[in-house]
Amino acid sequence: MKKEWLNYHHRYFRLMSKLSPPTSKSWEKGCVMYAKRGSGEAWMQPLVHENKEFVWPNSAIRIQVSSINDPGLATFCEPVEKANSSHSFTAGLAHSVGLRKQPLRVYSMVKYAAIARGDAEIFMKFARAGYKEKIWDHAVGVLIIHEAGGMVTDAGGRPLDFSKGIFLEGLDRGIIACSGPILHERIIDAVNASWDSSNL
Repeated sequence: MKKEWLNYHHRYFRLMSKLSPPTSKSWEKGCVMYAKRGSGEAWMQPLVHENKEFVWPNSAIRIQVSSINDPGLATFCEPVEKANSSHSFTAGLAHSVGLRKQPLRVYSMVKYAAIARGDAEIFMKFARAGYKEKIWDHAVGVLIIHEAGGMVTDAGGRPLDFSKGIFLEGLDRGIIACSGPILHERIIDAVNASWDSSNL
């Protein structure tokens, strides 16, 4: 879907479709992203195409993370739901590292997809006490970002471990995904500087 539609909740989809009629290039039905681990390539193609066939390379394009490393120009993503993440802590981190844009609040794997195709540069999630991250909410997104040139770790800078069962066991505070190492390091430094006062 179009980048400018990412901010809209899915219930507005029909309204937005009427206001901005889809064209053959708008991929109004969404897109699919995929990658092979270790290939250094990630791909995106329409979910539904003109000839109705979902066969690679049916209009597939290679995607890459953004080259933006200035926090003042970066877009960051966070979960829509407040129940299992702290918007106030991410807002404080955003301010401390110089992020000026409003957060892009999107559901599910869209956060990872937005970074992988260059629509955003940062995803931060810091779960509230007692919440356990499930591997299926992150595994595919992590792979897509890695192969598109970005990086994803926990807040301690360690790779996410998907080998312990259905939960991300041993997660250090939260999850940080970035388009590159400069932004990633700044976010981790900010977490370390402000975590003790976070009440998470």
